[in-house]
Amino acid sequence: MPVKSLASNSHQKTEVNFMDTPIMSTYLVAFCVGQFDFVQALSNQTLVKVYTPPGMSESGLFALDCAVKTLKILNSFFGIDYPLPKLDMVAIPEFAMGAMENWGLVTYRQVDLCIDPNKASNSQKQRVCTVVTHELAHQWFGNLVTMAWWDDLWLNEGFASWAENYVSEKLHPEWTMWDQFTTGHLSYAMKLDSLKSSHPIQVPICHAEEVEEVFDGISYCKGGSVVRMIRAVMGPQDFRNGLSTYMKTFAYRNTETHDLWKCWEDASKMPISEMMKSWTEQMGYPLITVTNEHWEAHQVTLTLSQEWFLSDPSAELTDEEKDKKWCVPIFTCTEQGVQPDICFMREKTATLIVPLEGGENGGGWVKLNAGQQVPMRVKLTPTMLERLCIGIKNKTLPICDRAGLIMDAYALAKAGHLEPTALIQLLSAYQNEHAYIVWQGISQVLLALDSITMEDEDMNTRFQSFARILVKSLYQSVGWSNKDDSDGHLTVLLRGIMISLLKNFCYDDEDVKKEASARFEKFQSNPDDVESLPSDMRTQVFQIMLKNGGEKEYEQLLSYFQTTSDVAEQKFVLASLGNAPSPALKARTLDWALKDLKMQDFFYPMGSVGSSREGREISWSFFKTNFEAVRAKIGKGSPSLMDACIVNCAGSFCSEEKADEIEAFFQDKGLVQNARKIAQTLENMRTNAKFWSKLQSSELSDSEFWNNLS
Repeated sequence: MPVKSLASNSHQKTEVNFMDTPIMSTYLVAFCVGQFDFVQALSNQTLVKVYTPPGMSESGLFALDCAVKTLKILNSFFGIDYPLPKLDMVAIPEFAMGAMENWGLVTYRQVDLCIDPNKASNSQKQRVCTVVTHELAHQWFGNLVTMAWWDDLWLNEGFASWAENYVSEKLHPEWTMWDQFTTGHLSYAMKLDSLKSSHPIQVPICHAEEVEEVFDGISYCKGGSVVRMIRAVMGPQDFRNGLSTYMKTFAYRNTETHDLWKCWEDASKMPISEMMKSWTEQMGYPLITVTNEHWEAHQVTLTLSQEWFLSDPSAELTDEEKDKKWCVPIFTCTEQGVQPDICFMREKTATLIVPLEGGENGGGWVKLNAGQQVPMRVKLTPTMLERLCIGIKNKTLPICDRAGLIMDAYALAKAGHLEPTALIQLLSAYQNEHAYIVWQGISQVLLALDSITMEDEDMNTRFQSFARILVKSLYQSVGWSNKDDSDGHLTVLLRGIMISLLKNFCYDDEDVKKEASARFEKFQSNPDDVESLPSDMRTQVFQIMLKNGGEKEYEQLLSYFQTTSDVAEQKFVLASLGNAPSPALKARTLDWALKDLKMQDFFYPMGSVGSSREGREISWSFFKTNFEAVRAKIGKGSPSLMDACIVNCAGSFCSEEKADEIEAFFQDKGLVQNARKIAQTLENMRTNAKFWSKLQSSELSDSEFWNNLS
């Protein structure tokens, strides 16, 4: 709270009295002591300040603008004003988490709050905006109204994850945040929740320390996904009215999930509790399979079934698990647009009739889960997939649906529900794709297949040749630079993805090497030259230079890390150093990270080393040898730091034998708070190993298949 009065006493000290704090949960209390500069502005009657390290006040202006506008948006959205007279946001030089929503004194990792106005990348601006909007949403959801106990953590984090996208979309509609949600929050949630080692959104917490394990993609990303789903079902007005009632009814009080359901039921007159129970109280999500189809001139009739979707096709299920059901809202779209009717699938099977023009003559397509509104996978018939390829090629299928279709196909192939050849053939349909969000999905699939096929040099070589065709098609369209000053936010981000894929699949191409080298040389002459080497492509160019270079380039980048004071620029280097080609430089990177980097940063180089075939053995060996030093460095820091080390050093393997070795290593290490992350890493590794076996026995092992791809 703001200062109420200052008074000097007889001991030459100043007594500071603050205004009374409102009723609040103790986990939201914070004090910051240090030297700061600040910038400030009013948002209605609330004084907003952004505190930065000394001499860096201008770097707080972007976040300040976001905060001022966000408070106004959320005041209106909730129908209840931000209740405090001030809002302070403070950049912390060393902070393990991204941010913490302390009421009226929000703390941030410096890189997630401060932006160099001249050098900041588009991706960094988007990151700062979404972190600020996430934390300010907590001032209502979590602070003004607080969950009664940690088993309803998702009420805080799931809603804030939804709100960060809602508010960012209002602030920057050109970013199309809800399309990005498909390949971001939703994609991550579904990868994690396809494992048997996942957990429900609402998970029993017996002791407060157990909560660390559920600060994960389920609480945040799946939680945000089901909030987005329920808004699509209810409609925006009833959704908002219910939330406004919830805030006004429970202000300065504690709630449980059923309190929110009740407010939404009253607003919508819909059985929200019945529907949402299947999504929050049981883990996982459904696979909807089209088991039969009948195409007519003006409609198509589809027979659907549902089952629990798991990445591991051989997972053993009890009778109860086999009988799991969700209340699934089925949204559909055709070339004529999104269909207005929603079908609710409550049982194991359902019949769906979709209006369609030209269906009988082989024209027209139907997409289930239109807009990717629901966390579910959809197994289509070959006919439906063939028709949808037309929508992919002529772009009549909406952007988020084109992205969702290819990500579904990869997940289905991995789980044994789609032939690997069909996945590759579907990828071929995206050869003339130029949308950033779709390329986010394509990139995830290409990199995952590259990682798994690296187990076989011949197959990986053929796959990389195929991937190069897709990437070079994008390269010809987007290029390295903006030719006519027309690039928008998403085009800049698309170019970043393109150059990242060039790094993976075309780094040794002569044109790529030449362009990267020229830009790196200009960067060496003037690191502030963001015309020659924009911030959105610095990591990728650094990586290309390292992969084609050696110790000289490594020393140049290490020197830059040590001389720049810009933490965003330092992160570009940390994400790159592991791409150095020699084992000695990779090992040196890991030693340096452990000894010299801050606790909040030292796991980043582990990821850059451990992501390659040659680097993963080096990183895993390093982790085993230095485990106690890693544990000591983290100390009492967030368990998420150890999670990151485990994933970065051990998560890239693709064999049962390696999974057994890693499991044996962790058995006696006492990492209770990391147990779930270890289990998820091992399960994913074993699932990848099974997928790899399937790839080996498929036509992908035959050169004839690759030669015949059209």
